Amino acid sequence: MIVHSLSEGRPAPPSVTETIVDAVSEAEDCDPLTLPPLWNVIDPEALDALFEPTRGGRPRTGRVSFVYAGYEITVDSTGEAAVAVSVEPVA
Repeated sequence: MIVHSLSEGRPAPPSVTETIVDAVSEAEDCDPLTLPPLWNVIDPEALDALFEPTRGGRPRTGRVSFVYAGYEITVDSTGEAAVAVSVEPVA
């Protein structure tokens, strides 16, 4: 399982969708551009919006799981400053 954390401490944390594509390309040891488009399985803009801070700047909470490119992707936010993205091969 590969887990990536999006940290608010960085100057410009990557989006959830960028992190997913990077994690899967790392797991597959391939160029991200060779992966199938993420939008074939989920709306990337909607996914990013789900985990953006609220208008008041507070982190959102929630969990979303789906299958992409042979991996189960789970995006999880407990309301802390980071969002975790885990990537695990589908059995």
